[in-house]
Amino acid sequence: MPDSHFALKYAKYINELLHDFLVSTWCFKHEIIEISNIATALLITYDNIKDDTYEIFLDVDWDNFISRMSKVKPDWAHFSYEVKEKFSEHPDKTMMGWEGRTIYFIKGGKFPEFWSTEKAHIDGVALLSGSISMYGPMVLNEIENVSKIIPTGQKYFKEYEDFYRKAINFLFMDHLGECKLQQRTEPGNEGLEIRDLICSNKSERGFWADIKQKYSCSEVLFEAKNKNVLDRDDLRQTYCYLKPALGLWAFIICRSEQADIVNAYNRTLFKNFNQYRGVLILSDEDFLRMARLRIRGKDPSNYLVERMAEFIRSI
Repeated sequence: MPDSHFALKYAKYINELLHDFLVSTWCFKHEIIEISNIATALLITYDNIKDDTYEIFLDVDWDNFISRMSKVKPDWAHFSYEVKEKFSEHPDKTMMGWEGRTIYFIKGGKFPEFWSTEKAHIDGVALLSGSISMYGPMVLNEIENVSKIIPTGQKYFKEYEDFYRKAINFLFMDHLGECKLQQRTEPGNEGLEIRDLICSNKSERGFWADIKQKYSCSEVLFEAKNKNVLDRDDLRQTYCYLKPALGLWAFIICRSEQADIVNAYNRTLFKNFNQYRGVLILSDEDFLRMARLRIRGKDPSNYLVERMAEFIRSI
């Protein structure tokens, strides 16, 4: 079996995308299948998979492939000859789906240019955006139980941070780019390392487009604080880090809703910076409410519209 294939980089990119967006404990088995000269397929399964693996199968007979896909979805047993021909005629098109515990991507022929990492990003995000009903309840369950999954405290801050990286990806994939970790040091204190969650703001409508216009947020900054009560330094450090090149609005995520004294200090900082940079504090409960909206097919960004309005009205 060969150890390389033109679809392998595509498969590895999809693998990383799935790890970033889905349940953290899942691993994935990837099967790259060349179906004679008809099509190339990537099948991904995650049931009882202990490690990420990749297998390559060349010159697979169409009937054998249909038999394999019929185990994923019985309807495949009835695919006609015309469907077979369409694969070859439209190599730029991707047939993809999520059936049971199998994800699949199929493209006509053997054309490496349609199996690039750029295509993987487009296809992967499109699949995840259209599959909320499949994995959404699993992510919701983790958000509902975050207090049981991740204890509060500095010892578990990386776990908390990674948890919210996935939650942000799940909630805002239609508006923001992939949420990634970025490390920096606190200005004036080169020994203090800060870890931020950063997303590119690609939205052209709604809440995220508004903060891009009003607060120069071409990038969106989230800071996950695995603590119940924020202190003044938490807020001060975030305000001082905001700048036009990054954006002038940020979000701090913490375990609980904050007391009036914390919210009052946040308002004071907002006014001290002449209201041109600000921070919205979000709790685990806020993310649970947004996840429930997402599951119901609503845009969770609308919840942030209300939270932002509440903050601005309180000034």
